[in-house]
Amino acid sequence: MSYLDVYFSRINHMGDTTAERIRNGGIRSFEKWKAESPHTVRDLSVERGIYFDGIILTSKDKEYEKIMFLNVSNNIPLLIGDIMNWKLDDGNIEKWILVQEEKKVNGTYKTFWIIRCNYLLKWVDGDGHVQQSWSYFVSSLDSKIKGNFRTWHSLITPQPNKYAEILMPRYPINRSTNFIVEEEAWTVVEYDHTSVPGVIYISLTEDKINSIYDDVKNNLAETDRITQYDLSIPSLIQSFNINEIIQPKFTLTANGAPSDEPVVLITTNKSIARNINGQLTAIANGTVDIIVQLVNHPEIQKIIQIQVGGEKEFSAYIEGKAAIRLGCKNEYILKGTSDLSIESFTGFTLEATKLAKIEKINITNCSCIIKANEDNELGKIILHAMYNNIDYAKEIEVIPLWR
Repeated sequence: MSYLDVYFSRINHMGDTTAERIRNGGIRSFEKWKAESPHTVRDLSVERGIYFDGIILTSKDKEYEKIMFLNVSNNIPLLIGDIMNWKLDDGNIEKWILVQEEKKVNGTYKTFWIIRCNYLLKWVDGDGHVQQSWSYFVSSLDSKIKGNFRTWHSLITPQPNKYAEILMPRYPINRSTNFIVEEEAWTVVEYDHTSVPGVIYISLTEDKINSIYDDVKNNLAETDRITQYDLSIPSLIQSFNINEIIQPKFTLTANGAPSDEPVVLITTNKSIARNINGQLTAIANGTVDIIVQLVNHPEIQKIIQIQVGGEKEFSAYIEGKAAIRLGCKNEYILKGTSDLSIESFTGFTLEATKLAKIEKINITNCSCIIKANEDNELGKIILHAMYNNIDYAKEIEVIPLWR
C-alpha cells in the first residue's frame, strides 16, 4: 500500500492490514444492522448498572420461547451470569439470564444465549443472611433445562422421582440448602458451578414444609437460621469534646454472641458532628442524634444521643449475650462510658422467675454468671444492675439447646 492508501485507510478506520479491514468492516456492518433491524431492543440493562442496545433473535414466538439470542457490540462488557432487564411495550420488565457466549472467528460482535427468568428465589446462606436472585426454575414436569443446558455441557446429576432444576447466577450455595417455591419445599442435592463460570446449575429434590420455620407466604425456608442481630446502647447521653472522634459505646451481638459485623455512624446534624477523613468528629457544642447502622443490614439500626461540649454525663449498660440456652451459663458485665467505681456498684438482680438464676456475682469487675433452668422452661428474663442508685436493665431470652 502507498503512503496515501495507508493514510486514508487509517482516517476512515478501515485498518492497516487485510484482517483489520475485514474485522472493522464487520463491526460497521453490525452497527448498521443494529441501527436498522426491527429486532433491535433499546434501553436494555443488566443489574450491575450497564445500559445498552442489542438485537434479540429467536426462531419462535417470544411469548412462548424461553431461549433467545442477544447480539451486542464488542465494547459492551457483559458477563455470563448477568441478569438482564428487558422493558416491554406494556411497561413490564422481564428478567433474562446470560448463560452462554458464542465464540466468533472475527469477533465483530458478541452473541449470548439468554433464558427468561421465571422466579425470584430467596434463601438463607451459610452466614445466616437472606439472599435472593432471579433464576430459571423448572420442575420435572417441564424440564427445558434438562433438554438444553445439561445436554450442552454433559452434566450428570442424580435425579429423584420428583425433582426440580435451577439455573441462576453463581452464588455460594451449599448442599442441603432449602427453598420454598410456590408453596412447595425443595432441597439441594447437587450443583455444578464449574462447567460454565458465572452461573450455577442446581438439582433439587422435593422436601416437606416445616410449618414452624418455613415462611411459605414470603417463599423463604429455614427462617430459624437467620442471624438475629441485637444492638444494645446506654440509656443516657454520651458526651464528647470538640474535635474528638465520636466513638459511642454500644454492644452488637449476633445470635447472642459478640459480633464484628461492620457498622456505620450517621449524623443527623452536620453542624455538630461531621464525617472528616472517614471518621465521625465532633465540631461544635450541642446535642445530636447519631444513627448506628449495620452496613450489610441497614434495616438494623439504633439512635444514640450524643452531647458535644460541657460536662460529660455518665451512662452504663449491661454487656452480654441476648439469649441463653437451657442449662447453660452466660457472663454479663456492667460497662460504663467511663471507669466504674466499685463503691457505687450495688450488684445484680433478676426479676422473680423460674427461668434462670444468678450463680455468682463478681463485685470487682461488675459481672455476674447466669444459669438457665434445665426444666425446658422457655421465655424472657430481665437482669438488673444497680449503679450509683440508677437501675440498668437487659432483657435476656431463654432458648432451647438446638437454637
